[in-house]
Amino acid sequence: MRLELTTPAREDLLDIWAYIAGHDETAADKYLEGLRKRALELIKHPELGRKRDEIIPGIRSLLFRNHLIFYRVKISAIQVLRILHGNMDLKQADYRR
Repeated sequence: MRLELTTPAREDLLDIWAYIAGHDETAADKYLEGLRKRALELIKHPELGRKRDEIIPGIRSLLFRNHLIFYRVKISAIQVLRILHGNMDLKQADYRR
């Protein structure tokens, strides 16, 4: 099993880093490393996150500090769809790109 990031998830990471780096680049690097480690936990424990069928059937979310990692379990990979701040209107976000 491997971790696969969609283009929107990669863009989310860049946005998160840029926002935090506006205050402290070292903190931004550490935060993204923490997100990476948290997401990698899904390889061994794919069902670790909460089911989010109310948003889209078949997706799950895993919390890391202020962000939620939205993902789908596929046969050979964990597909990270988005990484969104918990204060966002999560039902309005685009998970299908």
